Amino acid sequence: MASLSVGDIVLCSQIAYRLLTAATVGRKNAPRDLRELENVLLALSCSLSHLQNAVEIMSSRNCNPNPHAVDVQQNLGFMVRSCCTVLEDLERATAKYRDIIRASSAQMGGSNARFVKIKSQWRRFMWDFREESLTRYRQKLETHTTAINLILNTCIWSAADRIENNIRRQNQMMEMLLYQPSHLNGRFSALVHNVHLPDTSDHAESRLLSLLPALPEPTVR
Repeated sequence: MASLSVGDIVLCSQIAYRLLTAATVGRKNAPRDLRELENVLLALSCSLSHLQNAVEIMSSRNCNPNPHAVDVQQNLGFMVRSCCTVLEDLERATAKYRDIIRASSAQMGGSNARFVKIKSQWRRFMWDFREESLTRYRQKLETHTTAINLILNTCIWSAADRIENNIRRQNQMMEMLLYQPSHLNGRFSALVHNVHLPDTSDHAESRLLSLLPALPEPTVR
């Protein structure tokens, strides 16, 4: 399975943007199904934009991903390409209707006749498109958008957990580094204390004498 690439995301975003731009023409006169499709296209465009930013950040770090990250990228790549296929099908299916409506909007200006003509074009569009309903495309695109957002949120939470674990390990290392000098300073202080305040007890005297070399006994002449 091919991994995720920025080019796939850009292509998918461009198609979604073209469809979204076409759907906003005469939106007030558009059927309800088409307005719902426009909302889904807007959500999908936002998700793809966030996904592109995340992929560019990961690519700029030049880090060796773990096997789990590779699997996530492959799954995202599959979903983006599948979403792109749905968008391409929708773009081909609505091409002639979008061109007619765009031309009508450019020619009629802001008159009432313009809105009447656009509304009639939308009715014709929905009548001819009935067998291949927009609802099917909308549901597919909603599924892709939800899946992309779910994986993105999972990656964000995983990254947050890794950051928290790294901070915890760093704090533990700092505590160890601070403990070692403190422990050594304590031993050094005890040594200095013993040097300046020697033990005068009998036990200390006997211990000191035991360390001295034995003196030879005097010879009798």
